[in-house]
Amino acid sequence: MPTLTVSDIKTLVRDMITEATPSVVTDTELTNLINDGYKEVAVKSLSYEKKITKTNIPIARRISLIGENILKVHYVEYNLGSSCLGMQQIFPERIGHIPIDGYSPQYYFKWWNCLTIEPMPDVATYDLYIYASCIPGTVLTDSDYLTYLPEEFHECVWQFALTYASYKLKRYGEAAMYYNRYIDNLQKRKFEYVYKYADPRLIQDIPANVKKTRK
Repeated sequence: MPTLTVSDIKTLVRDMITEATPSVVTDTELTNLINDGYKEVAVKSLSYEKKITKTNIPIARRISLIGENILKVHYVEYNLGSSCLGMQQIFPERIGHIPIDGYSPQYYFKWWNCLTIEPMPDVATYDLYIYASCIPGTVLTDSDYLTYLPEEFHECVWQFALTYASYKLKRYGEAAMYYNRYIDNLQKRKFEYVYKYADPRLIQDIPANVKKTRK
């Protein structure tokens, strides 16, 4: 649930830099800083994740991703109709050197603005679901919320704007301090809310037998 609007962040920044009226840092400059921070936080944290549906793809090994603003592809599914088949990410040089089971796409890799699959399906058209971290494509105005970022990262956008507003005011010591706090805050939230760790095999394995210990 979004909690901060661009107007709210402007008020917070002006409170911190003790500039209630836009005498040095104008409203337009603050809006631009907030939009820059909005995108930078998404890029550095990979926290804006979305499901991209590609339907009726003609027979081709490469699927264009132009216009999707994708930073990183996390997972791809091939739509079988009644179910989905998860695909494994590989390096490009593995093409032609990996075992293929049937004609359903089983592997993929991203190369620039294209997604390459292996093998090509034996159907006229097919559908894919792509789960990826992206850059927000919208430009925010005063009444807009930071919709596409998780709530946990909203404070980072405010800290980014505060950092560069301080630079504009030539308060370089404060700007450096705010920037360090911004990066530290961003990294903590990235490790806590974005990074995904697989459970070790030892936790998932069913033991062959159970031993009772005496107390």
